[in-house]
Amino acid sequence: MEPLSFQEYILSLDIASLPRVLKVCSGVYFQGSVYEVSGRECCLSTGDLMKITGLRLQKVTCEDPETGLATELPLNFKGHFQPSRDKLSYTSLKQLARTRPAGLQDLPFSFTSAVDLTVDGQVIPKGQPISLLSVARHAGQEFANCTTTGQDGQHLLCLPFSLQGQFYECSGQQSYTLSQVLQSEALRGQRLKCSALGRHSLLLCPVYEVLAIMHMRKEVVKIPSILEVDVEDVTEESQHIHFIKPLMLSEVLGLEGAFPMQAEILEGPEYPPIFENDWIPRLQMGQKIQIHGKSCAWKILASSSKGRKGFRHFLLSSTYQGKFRRRPREFPTVFDLTASLGKGKCLRVVVTKDCESPEEDLPSLSMGDRLEVLHLAKTEVCRQAEHKSIDVLLCSRSSGEDEESEQLMLPLHLEGGFVEEVSDSRRYSLPEIVEQLQLPCEVKVATKDSSLANDILSSFSALRLEARITEPFLVTSLCEAPSVSFQIPPQWLDMALFFTEEPGPPQTPQTDSSKVEELTESFYYHLLKLMPSNEAPPPRPPKRRDVRDKAGTQLSGAKEVTEKPKPLPPLSKSKCAPEESVPLSPKPRNARSPPTARSSPNEYSSQQIGSQMAPKPKKPFKEARDATVSDGSDHDYELIDDDLIKTIDKMQKAVLHH
Repeated sequence: MEPLSFQEYILSLDIASLPRVLKVCSGVYFQGSVYEVSGRECCLSTGDLMKITGLRLQKVTCEDPETGLATELPLNFKGHFQPSRDKLSYTSLKQLARTRPAGLQDLPFSFTSAVDLTVDGQVIPKGQPISLLSVARHAGQEFANCTTTGQDGQHLLCLPFSLQGQFYECSGQQSYTLSQVLQSEALRGQRLKCSALGRHSLLLCPVYEVLAIMHMRKEVVKIPSILEVDVEDVTEESQHIHFIKPLMLSEVLGLEGAFPMQAEILEGPEYPPIFENDWIPRLQMGQKIQIHGKSCAWKILASSSKGRKGFRHFLLSSTYQGKFRRRPREFPTVFDLTASLGKGKCLRVVVTKDCESPEEDLPSLSMGDRLEVLHLAKTEVCRQAEHKSIDVLLCSRSSGEDEESEQLMLPLHLEGGFVEEVSDSRRYSLPEIVEQLQLPCEVKVATKDSSLANDILSSFSALRLEARITEPFLVTSLCEAPSVSFQIPPQWLDMALFFTEEPGPPQTPQTDSSKVEELTESFYYHLLKLMPSNEAPPPRPPKRRDVRDKAGTQLSGAKEVTEKPKPLPPLSKSKCAPEESVPLSPKPRNARSPPTARSSPNEYSSQQIGSQMAPKPKKPFKEARDATVSDGSDHDYELIDDDLIKTIDKMQKAVLHH
């Protein structure tokens, strides 16, 4: 086939033969690239292939061939057209049946032949009308069932569509609509008349938007039919050509029922990487992968305790088969206690250092106090002679087994040190932790996952399980290792690929290498920003000038004392207890008043608030630490690092000594 202009080819195209593959023989291009303007393809490079899949009529102009004047017609034009010549000539019976303006929609119709026809030994003279009644198919060929009436009577004929000759339709001055003219190959290039447009002959010039598929294009390309390029039809010799349609991995998530499938990577993921593993560096251009489907597993974001390499961060799959034991959590402020208080769950903590309350009306805490966290409440405090309402945490405090507990209110901005009391020795799986415990929580691996060659989680003394992540993942494997799968999060690790025509894998992978994925530090903090947070910011502590005023008052009171304190009399050896039996607890700052009765848990009078300000006597830290876990539990973890314990004990002894 000789090259044609794009406009000529489209006007002669039979829509029933779509799709057709074209090759650009001579085109216009800019630096060898294809670009779009207003959503339409405006430039094509020489040698480009396109597969035409459809046509959309954009506009129709009628041109006067004598004057050259052109008028654009509306697409819903109601006028009728007639050929300027009485008869249209057809070179075969098939062309007559298929390309006549009305096609085969108004059977029967009549036609004549310009020469004599001989059919089964019977001669049909030229000009004798023949009526086409119906179309039949025999042995893969189409035939026309016809009838004609001559001097010797009526005869039935079966004429093959391949019959060559010169045929004319006996249509007289039949009128055609605009749609019929555009769909008829015989009328599209003919001069027509339309009484609504005048007496002159007209040529109809339609402009189409050609829908085509091209290599490396995600969407269907839209090309105007008047683009000045020459094309050649190469449909027959291009049956083996596969037009690559690039997709992003995130778009694959929206495909339903397409798995499993095989794909080839066009462009690897952007850096920096998100995981510390050995399969991400292999996701490069040209790598073939098998996508098995969407993962049903959810993930847990976890962080390790600080080691030689600092903190390390992981994503744990819900399919992880290891077991965990709870570890006591540490809370630096009362606000952190509030955030960790679950509904219907009891939280008991031990105070690890003295906590001086910045509020005059609220109590302070001493190291060794044991608290049971109850619930949030509100109370009024006095700041600079003004009463302000603040949020407080209602707790029950006790310092020993024989002492009665008392309720007290702690301001949320109170800074201190608290360690959770844990007596639970049960071993939990990840689904059980999510269902029965509250995240975040502190755990330690008690049983390794036997399916992993090296369970790195077991090497840490503590893990903090921070949040549950339900983002979709795709189960994927490399074509050279189809039995080992990994899970790719397309929303974090997107890349361009295309589907190959090769069949998908016959079976699912047997090994999952994504049960524990270590995150890079940069991506961990990026992930924290992406996660929704409904937690309110911690409350502000009182202004510093309040504290300075309080300290100044105490200092001025101290200056009024002019007398030196009298030295204590020496102790008699006969009345002194042995050195090792002398208690090391300091004297309480104030005497504690017994709790008074109250009408409800959330109602407190000013006398009750004042009675709670007296701190508890200090208890040695080792004794407080030993009380955090009930006797007889089979825990296999450390509550606090030994170095921290020794440091606190030394500080306590030094304070008591002075």
